[in-house]
Amino acid sequence: MEFPFGKAPLCILALALVMGVVLAVAQTPGGGRPPDLVFAISSRNHYDAYIHAIPEFEKERGVKVQTQLINARALQSRLRSALMVGADVPDLVELLNGSMGFFAKGPLEDVGFADLTDTIRAEGLDKAMVESRFSLWESRGHVFALPHDVHPVALAYRRDLIEALGIDANALETWDDFVAMGRKMTADLNRDGIYDRYALDLPTNGGYGLQVLILQRGGEYFTADGAVAFDSDLVADTICWYLDKVYGPNPIATSGGSGQALYKAIQDGLILFHFCPDWRTKTFETDMPSLAGKMALMPLPAWEKGGRRTSTWGGTGLAIAKRCKDFDLAWDFARFLYLRKDIVGKRFASLNILPPLKEAWTMPEIRAPRPYYSNQPIGELFAALGPQTPPDYVSAFTILARAKVDEAMANAVVYYKAHGEAGLREYVKKDLRRCADYVRTIIARNRFLEEGLAETGAGPDEEQEGAP
Repeated sequence: MEFPFGKAPLCILALALVMGVVLAVAQTPGGGRPPDLVFAISSRNHYDAYIHAIPEFEKERGVKVQTQLINARALQSRLRSALMVGADVPDLVELLNGSMGFFAKGPLEDVGFADLTDTIRAEGLDKAMVESRFSLWESRGHVFALPHDVHPVALAYRRDLIEALGIDANALETWDDFVAMGRKMTADLNRDGIYDRYALDLPTNGGYGLQVLILQRGGEYFTADGAVAFDSDLVADTICWYLDKVYGPNPIATSGGSGQALYKAIQDGLILFHFCPDWRTKTFETDMPSLAGKMALMPLPAWEKGGRRTSTWGGTGLAIAKRCKDFDLAWDFARFLYLRKDIVGKRFASLNILPPLKEAWTMPEIRAPRPYYSNQPIGELFAALGPQTPPDYVSAFTILARAKVDEAMANAVVYYKAHGEAGLREYVKKDLRRCADYVRTIIARNRFLEEGLAETGAGPDEEQEGAP
């Protein structure tokens, strides 16, 4: 019997089948032995660090771990689809900040990841690790991933230029201190009508800058119970503060952008201070090698004297699929990567990422001076800030909430440029409430989440109190 579509399609089909088999064998560890665990991640930096550590686990346990590096967006969308239809999924997955809500929109029993709450408490990890970091991986009081990092935020600054200006970074204890300094040093040096030097890098549209400040100040996008919380007096006040510093008559901040534009702004001394979580210190070090020895770090100025001197930006967590072939093996692997002090110490040396395991902060790699940052032991600085890191509660609607806050910020910019401070706070509060009510309306359409909020007494129509 001949192939009905002809010889050419038959040859192509045969070649595809053969190549499929070849690729499957080539990607299977051990020359054809199926892996005992499949581990999917989206960060190239993490992947490079893990590849050097995983062989030790394989040797200790006599197992094979297949590590897959997948684009973050593809990983999230394909994983969610696979979980929904019951297709094969990796045993363990490293997820990015904000994505847990993406997988927890339905009933808790339908979340595709193992509930780690009891395991974490039984092993005392809720106390051994920075407690606020579990907020990224919770849904309705249940934890579905082990936190990888703390990501406390400091200010990175051009030490050489700051010292030349006679500025003592240690004296900048509060944002009032910082603003007073910024008013003096932000300047149009050649008097051509364009500022040549700014104190602080703040995105003109809010973005990460506004989020860092809101969280530092104690504001929230959602409460621990999942109720919308960004239409508070505190968030409104923070937006008004932000507008004055970027768009006011005596600005101290502008946006440095990203990539090469940002690095040129730092190298040229256009902007001297920058929000810098632990992971960004490595980015600066890698992409601006010419500034070695000229950079330094300091805690964020507090909103009030003696207050919190850090915030948080980003995060990663390790989740175990419910359909994992061997949960105990997967949990041992998670503990190996995240809770072995020698492993996380080496990872800090290569990535500058502070682990949430507090007992690991004494490791020599974390305490070591860093030549790039003027020989500061930056790990000790981040470890001192770690316990102050605020929670960042997520929801199935985190992305929407952040977009609506940015919308309120954009509207506030237009209002401020047209009317100045007259009626600004009232306008911002009203617009934040409009945006928050929209998110509450969307949440109310999800009966699973809406029922969860009703049980806690914080439903979509509940009055949301502002922080003092």
